[in-house]
Amino acid sequence: MFHEHPNAALIRDGYTAFGKGDMDIIRTLLHERVVHRVPGRGPLCGEYRTPEEVLGFYVRVFELSGGTFRTEPYAVMAGDDHAVALVNTHAERPGRVLSGRAVDVFRIQDGRIIEIRTLAEDQYADDEFWS
Repeated sequence: MFHEHPNAALIRDGYTAFGKGDMDIIRTLLHERVVHRVPGRGPLCGEYRTPEEVLGFYVRVFELSGGTFRTEPYAVMAGDDHAVALVNTHAERPGRVLSGRAVDVFRIQDGRIIEIRTLAEDQYADDEFWS
């Protein structure tokens, strides 16, 4: 019988909540010292350093995409301190479509997400889409 690592389940729960726009559940998954690092040169790139900033970033992504942004994991791997999710992403803006893949790398402490790094397959396309 296969038993999924608890941190893989934690990450899957986060994506499920994100897909539903349930920021209350996401907040419970984030460590109080969370940092979400988004590389690149677009307007959404940077470091978000508190649960409120991270949630604000997610709300902004939904706003800019008219609610069309989706990130769906097709593989999640986890150990005691880290997890990785391979995801398909999709979003639409007037005259633009973003469709690609990314890797989300998580560091987990005390059963909650303390660090997230998002690495887009095509950072230039992501930067252009959000600009």
